[in-house]
Amino acid sequence: MATKKVIKFYASWCGPCKIYGKTWDKVIPAYEDQVNFISVDIDKDTTGLANKFKIDTVPTTVLVREDGSTKTLEGRLPKNELTELILS
Repeated sequence: MATKKVIKFYASWCGPCKIYGKTWDKVIPAYEDQVNFISVDIDKDTTGLANKFKIDTVPTTVLVREDGSTKTLEGRLPKNELTELILS
């Protein structure tokens, strides 16, 4: 099971989040066997992840590497940037 995680924080009312969701849906199938992908609606977050990562802007994407280190990118990522983040 993959231990690297990529978490997308979004909100249902957020226009850029809706556009980013389409990019997300196109990219993740190619990496599902290597990475755990998690989508968190900040308005319905019962896991506490948005608070843990101090999310105050959506969309925000967080990479959590195997060693626990993180990389956070705010805003709607184009396909190539999301792919680079996944592979980093």
